[in-house]
Amino acid sequence: MSDASVTFAPNRKKLMIRVLPKNELKELSVKAEADGLTLSNLAATCEKFDVAPQDVLNELSVTVAEGYLQGSLIYDFCDGVMNGIINAVIEVGMTNEMPQPAFSLYQAFDQGEWIRSNDPPETDPSEKYTKPVVQEIMRTLRG
Repeated sequence: MSDASVTFAPNRKKLMIRVLPKNELKELSVKAEADGLTLSNLAATCEKFDVAPQDVLNELSVTVAEGYLQGSLIYDFCDGVMNGIINAVIEVGMTNEMPQPAFSLYQAFDQGEWIRSNDPPETDPSEKYTKPVVQEIMRTLRG
């Protein structure tokens, strides 16, 4: 079991309710990947759909993870989105609980960014390190 899946704390999970439309999630993911997202960037979405920032971050990260596992989103884009939301995730975590699964999914995508010194040169770190952890987090989330 990896560090990210342990961090997820499945005993504290709650059923995640999907409230954001797909086009909103797509817009947020594109913005996150290109420019990064802050809590102030999320304010309008939170107000429009009456959701907390952590819920937006969690829903966005789950959508990205699902797209990655289904093959509709490539690793580099997903990693860029997750890197783009980490500041907002940390910001939320400073006054509330760390948004989960957003933080664990960020950690999982982070693991695919480099080849380890003991890996052969042809190793795809996203396949070897990220995908199994993302699969585990999503399996745990679904119950």
